[in-house]
This record gives sequence, structure tokens and C-alpha cells, in this order.
Amino acid sequence: MSAGLSLTGLTVSYGPRTVLNELSVDLTPDRVHGLIGPNGAGKSTLVKAVLGLIAYEGSVTVSGRSLASMNPRQRARHLAYLAQETSSPADFTGRQLVEMGRYARQSRFAAMSSADERAVDAALRLTGADAWAQRPVAGTSGGERQLTGLARALAQEAPVLVLDEPISALDMSHEMAVLCLLHPWLDEDPANRLVVVVLHDLSLAARFCDDLILLTPGRHGAVIAAHGTPDDVLTVDLLRAAYGIDVDVRRSPVTDSLSVTAL
Repeated sequence: MSAGLSLTGLTVSYGPRTVLNELSVDLTPDRVHGLIGPNGAGKSTLVKAVLGLIAYEGSVTVSGRSLASMNPRQRARHLAYLAQETSSPADFTGRQLVEMGRYARQSRFAAMSSADERAVDAALRLTGADAWAQRPVAGTSGGERQLTGLARALAQEAPVLVLDEPISALDMSHEMAVLCLLHPWLDEDPANRLVVVVLHDLSLAARFCDDLILLTPGRHGAVIAAHGTPDDVLTVDLLRAAYGIDVDVRRSPVTDSLSVTAL
């Protein structure tokens, strides 16, 4: 069964205020799906709903199964999550933090199995976090901590990887380190993996995402204003309507992807 992620009529309300209004979209495997939109459009709320962290109406299905039918351990086998910043228990080494990604696949109180060790080793190698895996996480840089957090998410071996503004606190080198890992991870199992990533930088979204979902706020909650390839979504008219400013959109001769500049 493929790892498709489908939202149907997804609605989130806080009291009388509707934040997300009947969002419906199908996300297919072997794609990096970027979630973009202005502040307050509900991007992080959508992520929380997809992860089952907040109440919602409508349906979310992962690999053909309803999210509502899963307990937390089952959800963690289907969805892995990386937040804006990675935190860890005091004095944990990088490897110990990554080992936490295996808990959903272990029996209670069970020791790490050989399969667990292989998954942790593979995640550390892919992210480069093996270079500091024996050091306390608290003693590593912000970029190193985020790569360790990404390794923990990858160690879950979940088919859907959800990243909520994973590069917001990183310098350029670590931004590239995180984003350049997404397609190699997909390529390991393209029929059964997909990525959902929230990004504010539209030029990076155009460069690293295969598809974009543009969320915009409305009188009755956020809606999907556009969904398609970067060329389909990152148009002057759509971005002006969504962000309320004029933009310049042109193809970079260096990356051959669209570059978006506010005017």
C-alpha cells in the first residue's frame, strides 16, 4: 500500500473561530510537498491536525488508514515529525536522541534490537549526525541539533515525514544540509515515502519542493488558494493576492528554479 496522505473536508475551529475551512487535498508518494502562505494562514495548525495533535472535523488518511482510528504509537509508525527546533532530555547524546525515534516500534521496556540499531545507524549516516553522535546534544550547535532531530524522525521509518519550518533558526549551510536530504530520503523508497514541509522562503520552496500548497486566510477560515508545481503556484497574481505585496518572479540561471523577491 502506498503512503499517500489525503485530507477531506478538514476543518479546525478554536471555539467559534474557524481556522481551517474544509481543506481537501491528496498528497502522493515520491514528492516533497511544500506548505506555504502568509503568517496566520494556518500552516502550523494544518500540521498539528495531520499529526493528530488537535481536534478536527473531516478526515485524514495515511496509507489508506484513517488517522482517527490510530493510537499514538500507530500514528508514529506512519508519520514522523520535525519541529522548528529540536529539544532533548538533559545530558542525552546525539545517538540517544535518535534512538528515541525507535520507541514506537519497540515493545514496552524492550532493549534496542539489531533492526533498531541498523535504523539508527542509517539515519545518523544520512544526516551526517554520526559525526557528533557521542556528544551531548546540549553541546552541539543549533544546526547540528536540527540534523540530529531529523535523524530521530528518519529513524522512525515512517513513510510520511512532516517538517514544520525546519530551517527557520538555521544559517545558510545548515539550511542546505537539511533541505538537500529530502530527495535522497525519498529515493530510498519512492513508492512509499513523501515529505510535507512548511517553508517561509518561497525561493527555497521552489527549489526543493515538487509541489506547493498555498494556504490563504479567509473570512471563514484558511483555504487552499492553489496547489500544483512551483511554476503553477508561484505566479505574480497568486502571490500578490496571498501576501498583499508586489513580487518579482523569475527563473534563476544558477539553480534553474524560480526565485521570488518582494518589491
